[in-house]
Amino acid sequence: MGLKFLVEDIHDGLDFMIEEKNRQGEQKLYITGPFLMAEQKNQNGRIYKLDEMVTEVNRYTDEMVKSRRAIGEMNHPQSTEVNPVNACHLVTELKQNGNYFMGKSQVLNTPMGQLLKSLITDGIKMGISSRALGNINDSGDTKHVSNFHLICLDVVHQPSVQNAMLESVMESREYMIRPDGSIIECSAKAKAQLAEKLSNMPRHGTDSFLREALIGFINKIKLG
Repeated sequence: MGLKFLVEDIHDGLDFMIEEKNRQGEQKLYITGPFLMAEQKNQNGRIYKLDEMVTEVNRYTDEMVKSRRAIGEMNHPQSTEVNPVNACHLVTELKQNGNYFMGKSQVLNTPMGQLLKSLITDGIKMGISSRALGNINDSGDTKHVSNFHLICLDVVHQPSVQNAMLESVMESREYMIRPDGSIIECSAKAKAQLAEKLSNMPRHGTDSFLREALIGFINKIKLG
């Protein structure tokens, strides 16, 4: 089953700024606050399982935060890739506090980082919004998310509006995660063609038939 592209915000503004000085006197600007939320219905009517989010935050911390690769962009792009050209902040910390995960990010000295710094210091309200993949189990007004896979945390303006526009564009797409962590986009057409082919599987020569069907399916999917 393919994973859906998900964007969520839980915080309409970054309320806290911290400026720290190192021994050389260089100042660094940090943004802090709740970056992720579990076990509570968010603005999109979704609920994320706490145990899954803990596991995923630990993975993201080990693979991305600790290696200083946990960059986020200014606004959500229409992609599952994180583009360093648009990076504005670097997540340096994610710690659990109940159902919330409190984050700390260093504002970068990139062009987008400088823009973010100017917006914050001028009092413009910005928000943290997650970009992720996951399965959605729709049960009326509540949608339970499973198989949560965090891609990155972006800084956005008017998060709810931004998310609605982005998901409208991405809603028909599905993705799979390869063992090496790369993301494959799987089109609905390719899945439908595979299902149709498998429905006509012969009684004999099934190994070669399945091999041919799967190779054809793989050739039609696009690497994310």
